[in-house]
Amino acid sequence: MAKGSLWIGLVLAMSLVFTGCAGKEKTDEEKLKEAIQKSLETSLAEGAATAEEPPSVESKLGEIQNFVTSDIWNEGFVNISWYANSGTGSTGETLDIDFVIERLGKAMEKKAEYDTYVQGLDAKYDDVKQVWTKLSGEIDTLYAKLKENPPKAEDPSYEFDTGPFKQYSEAFSSDVEALESK
Repeated sequence: MAKGSLWIGLVLAMSLVFTGCAGKEKTDEEKLKEAIQKSLETSLAEGAATAEEPPSVESKLGEIQNFVTSDIWNEGFVNISWYANSGTGSTGETLDIDFVIERLGKAMEKKAEYDTYVQGLDAKYDDVKQVWTKLSGEIDTLYAKLKENPPKAEDPSYEFDTGPFKQYSEAFSSDVEALESK
């Protein structure tokens, strides 16, 4: 019986040794997996932070300047002025004035987002904010006039004065360009 007990003891001891070694290997394996996972998560987080970095104020203001020139002026007000005077768009093409006004309405929704953005800028940008407030107000005035009284083709009595808009737009562009060159 002593031999049997010895044998069982030896088997138990060896199984404890193997279990201990296996447990240690598993722990090292887990540590390695954790280190790899942590490294991967850190790398992904850094990549995501870089990808989600907000644009600079200057680049956002440049985006707004481009929007005013393209969506408000080129696609809207200049064509409307030409339509009232000549019955065509600014490059002489026929023009669906209702479509122009509809597209301008969509641009006005985007302008509202830009209004909020500009008004939220800190005091460093007060000069740009002041010019934007004038420009934005003039855009609102001209758009309200269009909604209330759309122009007719070749209607010399239709008044659509874009002078103040151009003045404020040029000042805004100048101020944004000055900021971008700093």
